[in-house]
Amino acid sequence: MGRRPASPTIRRLAAFAAALLTALFVLPAAPAAAHDGCLEVTVVVDFGTLASEPATGCAENPANGLDALVKAGFSVTEVASIRGMVCRIDELPESDCGGAPPAKEYWSYWRADAGDAEWSYSPVGGADAKPGAGDAEGWVFGDGAEPPAIAPGEAAETTEGVGPDAADEASFTWVIAVAALAVIVALVIWRARRNRHA
Repeated sequence: MGRRPASPTIRRLAAFAAALLTALFVLPAAPAAAHDGCLEVTVVVDFGTLASEPATGCAENPANGLDALVKAGFSVTEVASIRGMVCRIDELPESDCGGAPPAKEYWSYWRADAGDAEWSYSPVGGADAKPGAGDAEGWVFGDGAEPPAIAPGEAAETTEGVGPDAADEASFTWVIAVAALAVIVALVIWRARRNRHA
């Protein structure tokens, strides 16, 4: 006695399950969700006369101000003889970084707590600062008299960032996909057994 051919419904479910399984294993994992605006620590680098426009970045959970610079995508070289003093950002200015830079040509460090509308000159160096989510960090090359050209709030709003819940969102999507696949596979097996016994 020959086997009954699979019903069109079972064939469709099996094909769908196979397609979903293929998508889960072939497609790369979804990237962390991007948000308009930086929800973590916004970093502004104002190059002064060294470049035409300031640059911004978003740093997630930095350990200190220097770490925020690096996590926001900037390269940092410290002054060799002074711990935590920045000599170059993105290789600017050209310097051997052996000693302290001149008083009129150095990287001044500015900070703004979450919600602050204006910058404040930092009383501590980048290595000793503890920025938190929503704070803004500013670096300006010059004589230290002027804060970054971009206000803290504007910088945060216009800097593409990653929200603190982005990883959770990506993980939850995968949980739903795996659960849906399990339900489909279970349904296919149940229908196949039911047809076999009919």
